[in-house]
Amino acid sequence: MIIKEVVATVIGTIVAGIAITATAGSVTVTDITDWGTTPMEIVDANLPYLGYSGGVYAGINTLLVTDGASSTTYSGFCIDPFHWSATGPSSPYNFVPLVDAPKSPATLNAATALNIENLWAEFYSPTMTSSNAAGLQIAIWELVSSNAVANDGLPAHDAFSLVGPNNYGASQDLASLATYDGPAANLMALTGPGQDYVVDPVPDAGATFIMLALALGALVLARPSLIKSAGQPGQAIPAHRRV
Repeated sequence: MIIKEVVATVIGTIVAGIAITATAGSVTVTDITDWGTTPMEIVDANLPYLGYSGGVYAGINTLLVTDGASSTTYSGFCIDPFHWSATGPSSPYNFVPLVDAPKSPATLNAATALNIENLWAEFYSPTMTSSNAAGLQIAIWELVSSNAVANDGLPAHDAFSLVGPNNYGASQDLASLATYDGPAANLMALTGPGQDYVVDPVPDAGATFIMLALALGALVLARPSLIKSAGQPGQAIPAHRRV
């Protein structure tokens, strides 16, 4: 019981700290994606709002977020097919709830934001294949663009579309939303002068950090109980329940 209480306390403290860090003040974002190694495909896209039709990168973006003297790396996807990515460090960016991004002409509504969180929960993995990463990116762009036409007044002729039939499984990803009943991912958006992005507010290696903090926190906070029980008779533990 003591260990359970310690674990719950430490989890709550860490998650609260991450949430505060991810929402406080403006930050600088640098897209440091290595497009030669990240899971991605070059897809043929029609972007009439930008006056462009041709190849674009579709896959996992690596984003260096700098807040004062500290920097954190996040993996994310573009949620903004209506602005070009910025070159070099760009500010001010802000962490905002996903439903409050991207900027005009494509602010999301609650339903579309939830669809993106469900897609992330279903399909995102840092080790996903290039084809799967491209499919997830395209599915996100299609959701954002369709929402902009339906709810934000974007003319249909300015909507995002692909040139050619290969959408890398995006159609299947979107169709899965009709039957998905699992938990949604807890995501946030980075919005600023360049492209806007969707990211997990727990940065890369966050799971490892949490597990380490749990272990250290449990040992420190449970130390008095462990010392108290050290001199008491032990109880045999069946082999199949060894921890």
